[in-house]
Amino acid sequence: MSTWQTIDWKISLSVAALLLCTMPALAHDLWLERDSNGYLLYQGHRHSAHAGAEFVNYDPAFAKSAVCVDDSGTVRAPALVKNFPVRIVANCAALFVSFSSGYWSKTAWETRNVPKNQASGVVESWLSEESVKRIDRWAPAAAQPLTDGLELTPLSDPTRLKPGDKLTVLVTEHKQPRVGVPVAYGGDTRGASGEDGKVVIRLRQGGIQLIEASLETRLADGKADTLVRATTLQFELPQ
Repeated sequence: MSTWQTIDWKISLSVAALLLCTMPALAHDLWLERDSNGYLLYQGHRHSAHAGAEFVNYDPAFAKSAVCVDDSGTVRAPALVKNFPVRIVANCAALFVSFSSGYWSKTAWETRNVPKNQASGVVESWLSEESVKRIDRWAPAAAQPLTDGLELTPLSDPTRLKPGDKLTVLVTEHKQPRVGVPVAYGGDTRGASGEDGKVVIRLRQGGIQLIEASLETRLADGKADTLVRATTLQFELPQ
């Protein structure tokens, strides 16, 4: 990598790391909770290092699709029950849910959930896409990306770890390693994916674990300046 490429990459990383903390589209965590009929999709600050409401209402239409891996490694697409909170009726070793709140436009006086061509005085606009992958039990298929979107994949069984252990995570897009993506844990950016798409995270505490990554790319669709994508890897450790 040339000196200029290195500088360019560092600048991009700094901007992306700032994005994790500043963009309204990423203001709330996304996570999945088990219940007797499967899983419920929540958004808010219940497991966050940042202040805010534990649970935040969202439009059930924001939940787009799900991918479930069972214990045998079979991959299927379970239906979403689109009431609030959205329910996924399934029993998965690993479950991935895609979520998009659509276009956002920021003006000097407000932020609206509309494309920039439907607002006036827009100073910043973006399209928000998010996802969450919950690992409950280990299956070989869980060590591979499940989708073509931005995704975090643990390369070993994270549920066997304990606080203080390290976990290697693979960052992918189109199921290929993605370099230079900042990865956050516990509210802090802990590193960025290397040339092989991998980053190592030391787990700090027990309970629910949320490892997050985000990526911003320019858009030229006339509806938003940028596409902001965020993805979360969720699993649980003993307390």
